[in-house]
Amino acid sequence: MKKKYVYYVLIVIISFGFSIQKANAQFRIVEVDPSTERVKIKNFGSTTENISAYRLCARFSYDALSNMTLISGNLVSFAPNAEVELTVSFSNGSVLTDASSDLGLYLPTGSFGVAANMIDFTQWGAGGIGRESQAVSNGFWTAGTFINVAPPYEFTGGNTDFGVNFWDTLLSVDDIGDTNKFSISPNPASSHLNVNIPSNVENATLKVFDLLGKKIIEKELSNIQAVSIDVSKWNTGVYVIRVSSDDITQTKRFIKQ
Repeated sequence: MKKKYVYYVLIVIISFGFSIQKANAQFRIVEVDPSTERVKIKNFGSTTENISAYRLCARFSYDALSNMTLISGNLVSFAPNAEVELTVSFSNGSVLTDASSDLGLYLPTGSFGVAANMIDFTQWGAGGIGRESQAVSNGFWTAGTFINVAPPYEFTGGNTDFGVNFWDTLLSVDDIGDTNKFSISPNPASSHLNVNIPSNVENATLKVFDLLGKKIIEKELSNIQAVSIDVSKWNTGVYVIRVSSDDITQTKRFIKQ
């Protein structure tokens, strides 16, 4: 009887911890600019909360939000659908790394090595960084994946969406003049993917990556306005295509069927 009672107590404790974690998933990292150490967090929930004691952790450096520089928003009275923007800095003097880093959002207390204390996660430039294993345990991230588009980065999902598929470059193709946009078709593609480059874009570079960040192809498109890529032998899944010219980088995703 005692063993059965202990079993039920453990179930209650685990369930309570999981519900706490899911409730706090209303707070999500929605923008990251590594070059300026700028991070934006959004309240996707329905209640106003105090998140000043919540913590950010990057490459094992960490600190409370209240110890960072607040650019906009209210940490103490964080209302539904509101956002707070901060400049990230850590007590040991480290900052976000441009090339590659992870970034986790944590509850106010508890070990950073315990998955239940993490409520959001992202990483860019490389996989397997910092606290990725905790994020994988929580179902927040797929091991080895990372954001591989041009920074700054923007979260495009909702509070129940997790993983690299919901991150894109903040400067999307929608923010670039129509005369500079490239287009792809068909999407999804099963045999060939057609890429069309505007005539006024010269000396562009085209790269395609899988979601693990592996570069599949790279082509120089000097005065070429159309290219057809044979994807028939590629694995099914989502790929990222990036076209760069001068100081403009555009990205799109396509699905290989």
